[in-house]
Amino acid sequence: MNIPTNFHAIDHPLLMQKLRYLMDSQTNAPEFRRLIREMSILLTYEALRDWETEELEISTPTGPATVRTLTNHPIVISILRAGNGMVDGVIEALPLAPVGHIGIYRDRNLDSTVEYFLRLPEDIQGASVLLVDPIIATGDTMCASVSRLRKFGVGEIRVLTILASATGLNKLSATDGNVSVWGLRLEESLDERGHLTPGPGDVSNRYFNAN
Repeated sequence: MNIPTNFHAIDHPLLMQKLRYLMDSQTNAPEFRRLIREMSILLTYEALRDWETEELEISTPTGPATVRTLTNHPIVISILRAGNGMVDGVIEALPLAPVGHIGIYRDRNLDSTVEYFLRLPEDIQGASVLLVDPIIATGDTMCASVSRLRKFGVGEIRVLTILASATGLNKLSATDGNVSVWGLRLEESLDERGHLTPGPGDVSNRYFNAN
């Protein structure tokens, strides 16, 4: 499989171990939620490995010290509903990050995407964004979300996901070549419902125990 150039594969043993249980059809909803949260924390660390920092002088109990701190905090945007499962983990790693939400779904009957909710922080223009959604399958909702955010004049967009399809990532790259994606691995195919195969199934339904 050709890996799209916009994809950063995170091949970490701890994440692979958690993915093993996330993919398992026998994993129950409480465990599924815990795995999503823990994986989101680790994904955030990896995606911000090269984030800009600056030096800061602080006082420690044994004297002054020069430390490094984030120059700015990205805005975290969740693509509803499944993206909300990742938000808790991301903001645990980035507790000062503002959070917004965008609701877009793929309507198979219309062969199009439908936006039903949008709530973004006021200072989003020019800001860097972490856009979170645990699965990129067809790529339609991700592409629509990126296009919507661009209308607000956002800066850099980094996508955090767990699994993706090469089809979805290539579609995203064609829509906006400046978006980078961090995730664990790619799956080769989609089923008739647009789910990754193999894959964890409907992540929203499993997370919210709505099967």
